[in-house]
This record gives sequence, structure tokens and C-alpha cells, in this order.
Amino acid sequence: MTSQQNVNPSSQGWGIAAFIVVLAIVANTVAYRIHNATYLKPDAPASAAAAEH
Repeated sequence: MTSQQNVNPSSQGWGIAAFIVVLAIVANTVAYRIHNATYLKPDAPASAAAAEH
């Protein structure tokens, strides 16, 4: 005789899914901030790029 456990597949894994979503949001936010801090427009003169630092 085997015993079966009632498993509701839609009730498991929500914590991990929420963690992955939060991790993706944090990663995108960090990447956007790094991009804004370091991006130089292609038409920016080299002297202007040196003067900003």
C-alpha cells in the first residue's frame, strides 16, 4: 500500500519566483544607474569627456 500526498502545484515555488523577480528588478536598476554614470554620447568631443572626470 502506497501513501499519496496531496500536492497543489500552484502553491509551491512562489517564494523562489518572487526572489527571482526582485533580483531581476535590482539587476536592471543597477545596470541603468551604471549606464547613466558612465555613458558618453558618441558625438561628445574627447576634451569634454576628459573635463568631466
